[in-house]
Amino acid sequence: MIHRLIAYSLILLGTGSTIYMGVEGVFGDRNKIPAMNAESFSRQFSDSSQYILIDVRTEAEIIQTPAPWEGTIHIPLLMLEERCTELTDFKDQPMMLICPTGNRSRQGARVLRLAGFDAWYLENGMFIDEGKL
Repeated sequence: MIHRLIAYSLILLGTGSTIYMGVEGVFGDRNKIPAMNAESFSRQFSDSSQYILIDVRTEAEIIQTPAPWEGTIHIPLLMLEERCTELTDFKDQPMMLICPTGNRSRQGARVLRLAGFDAWYLENGMFIDEGKL
């Protein structure tokens, strides 16, 4: 638990790359996490996408600005590793993680990929041009 909090703290502080601290040690970005921009994803999602949407923002952020797509599952980033067992029914489907900037969703996608899921994230967050989706 302490290792995870340290890793998330480093990410939230804005380090240049993703760092994951596990039992075996510290791991950097060995494999690129698959990403898609918000405009491409929005177009694909409107054409009946098979993606499971996971919003990794805090509860306060979701109350202030709800997710732009229907059926989004809310699991805050700091709880994602503990709650990934809730997602086992969707193991065969790709997952798209969303957040405002892409930083937390990238880390969330990394956590889910380490757990064996096909996880993607929205590069540069859930914004199209200057406006929100």
